[in-house]
Amino acid sequence: MRERKQKRILKVSSSSSESQDYDSSYSDPDYVAGTSYQRSSRKNFNINPCINNPNQATEVGSSRRNNGVVATRRRRILSRRPGVSNKSNRGVFSKKRTILSWMIDLGIIFEDMRVLYIRDKEKIIEGTIKRDGVRCNCCHKVITVYGFEEHANEGHVKEPYAHIYLVDWGCHLLGWIYYKGLLRPEELARCEFNLVEPRKDASDLNDDACMICADGGDLICCEKCPSNFHPDCMGMKKIPQGEWPCPFCICKFCGTGGPGDLHECKQCQRRYHLDCINSPRQPSSPDSPTKFCGKSCEEVFSEIQEKHLGVRKELADGYTWSLVQMKLDRDPHSNGEFLHEITIRNSKVSVAWTVMEEIFMPVIDRYIGINITQSVIYNRESNLRRVNFRGFYTAILERNDEFISVASIRVHGTKFAEMPFIGTRERFRGRRMLQKLLAQIESALRMLNVENLVIPSVPELVPMWINKYGFTHIENNLMTELIKYNTLMFPTAVRLHKSLVTHAAASAGLSLFS
Repeated sequence: MRERKQKRILKVSSSSSESQDYDSSYSDPDYVAGTSYQRSSRKNFNINPCINNPNQATEVGSSRRNNGVVATRRRRILSRRPGVSNKSNRGVFSKKRTILSWMIDLGIIFEDMRVLYIRDKEKIIEGTIKRDGVRCNCCHKVITVYGFEEHANEGHVKEPYAHIYLVDWGCHLLGWIYYKGLLRPEELARCEFNLVEPRKDASDLNDDACMICADGGDLICCEKCPSNFHPDCMGMKKIPQGEWPCPFCICKFCGTGGPGDLHECKQCQRRYHLDCINSPRQPSSPDSPTKFCGKSCEEVFSEIQEKHLGVRKELADGYTWSLVQMKLDRDPHSNGEFLHEITIRNSKVSVAWTVMEEIFMPVIDRYIGINITQSVIYNRESNLRRVNFRGFYTAILERNDEFISVASIRVHGTKFAEMPFIGTRERFRGRRMLQKLLAQIESALRMLNVENLVIPSVPELVPMWINKYGFTHIENNLMTELIKYNTLMFPTAVRLHKSLVTHAAASAGLSLFS
């Protein structure tokens, strides 16, 4: 066991300009302002950032492992940007968030630009760009891009961005989004692999935080990967002697790290031996092993990808919700339908990120400096398992193409799903928007046969999550299972879960994808 006394200096391959030294909140309800927390678990670890802006607040607290040393912490006041007045801020937060407004904010299109709806090289109707949508010349009303398509009597096509033509630029809106919006250097940087490497002169190659609670302190090291763990978090009564492989370096079936190569499941991300797979299907050859640890994980992955990802679900009163995930495709020869689908999905992720920036204070990992919130939204992978966010999806609630609530979801097979971030834009809080999105997420997870939804909650919000949303504290037997999965956690947060199995009968017969 090693005590992490000094911060390891690492290099992170990220050129994103948003990686500032801030803490943040998480699991923000639609009517409560978030609060940030950070604790130092290392003796003599200095957390005393220089506060050079009068609009930033300080917060003081202590860690359960820092021997009573008080650490000064900084957080950005929610709903206020450094150096921006409250009046200006209200203007920012009152603006509508749509794909068109995102492009306008980037300066790649402008309000009142003339557009045409063109189908088979024939002009059908004309309009002008607005933040809220398109002002149609036939009715002189601002309608959504899908409404503009319906006005052209082409509502069955469901590809408005591919047929709306920008007169000034001489191209279709879809291509302009793709090349000018999604292929910008700063946007591509947000999708990069988070490569974490120790300095050449570093004597310690392991992570500085516990995989389970994300805090530092006295940690035991895995002998096969850089991950570290608190013995208490692992439920250990005594420290193991000799070589110790962590739960992520052993087969989920036989519990050993050998013999034979371990493969990682594409869905639950747990590792397994091919010979141990509990599935009737066998790989076709040793050179092309299966990508899943079993039939259930394969079915979950298939259901999400084929029936749910990018599908716009209609709800009552004009609301829609969808599940999206960032996936870059730079192949200029991609077919039109695929290009439309992936462009809209990716642009929704980009808009969702602007919403998350509005709702949450940035969550910056204090050990390696990456922006956690951004990395989750863009499902960025990493060689350091604790900050490997592959597999995250973004759930979005919209009305008339305007983003209202956003959540981050990762499904670990049928046992667990995690939701580290969920929030509602300030202008929609107090209208039960979060409940509306959460209900759809839970319904989707039940149809996927997921048993538990897990969240990290700020301590002050635990009663709210329990009393209003039906979450409970995680029992020891469930925690014993959860530590085998890579789930995002924050220091001082409280893990809660909601059992979805008890409501399965009530959901039977409901079609998630109708």
